[in-house]
Amino acid sequence: MTRPAANPANSVRAELELAGERSSLTTATSKKNYAEVLSRALATRFANELRRSFPGILPDAEGRGQESRARTAKGVKKLDVNYSTAELGLGLGVSIKTINFRDAATGRYTKNYTRADGELRAEASDYHVRQPYAVMVAVIFLPIDACDDAKKDPSSFGQAVKIFRFRGGRDEPTDDPNLFEAVFIGLYETDPARFGEVVFFDVRKAPPKSGRPKDAMTFEELVTEIRRNYDLRNSPVFEWADAQTEILTEPLIDPDEEVEEGEN
Repeated sequence: MTRPAANPANSVRAELELAGERSSLTTATSKKNYAEVLSRALATRFANELRRSFPGILPDAEGRGQESRARTAKGVKKLDVNYSTAELGLGLGVSIKTINFRDAATGRYTKNYTRADGELRAEASDYHVRQPYAVMVAVIFLPIDACDDAKKDPSSFGQAVKIFRFRGGRDEPTDDPNLFEAVFIGLYETDPARFGEVVFFDVRKAPPKSGRPKDAMTFEELVTEIRRNYDLRNSPVFEWADAQTEILTEPLIDPDEEVEEGEN
């Protein structure tokens, strides 16, 4: 079936189509393969969206450098999106999880939340113990109809926010290494008329118990928020009471403490 074109700036249609035709997948193996291809495609998309601010980020523009390696407290491990430099070590990492199909028994998406959260906890800990200044961001993708299955319990989307909220919120390098600096839920359309359209939700916000969030972000706004989290750690804002704010990009040197040449 020919699907109408979606807005490429706020759509993951190309990534979903690369992963394959969803309706034909019936086995656990085929669904697992679908998730792996989709995650790699999304990793390239995120790296490309971030590349202007983070030159050298992996994967590269052609998708080379998938699951690039970075040092952890337990040796070298793979990372979906990896911005590392000689000066910083690991500066920014983005971990992507996709939960794409309802559980046949419950009709909900919640079956794999605990597993995904456990994987994220281990990943955050491994990187942060060795590199506490690294900024780690998690993005968990769900079909947007996860917002529509609430009955007595919250929707699958609402439950995702409840679970993954406790995996985010690491504001300082001294905070719990098991946490990510920020966690977002990506909600993508599977309906043919709007296939691939996507919005993002910050798990720190209050979700609706049932239905779709009204204060979700676009892809561009998400990229801005990831960059803001990185800047908070590496280029913090300094506010003057009577002047414009400054972005601190280098260690400050007190001019009264500068040592003249030849001074002991």
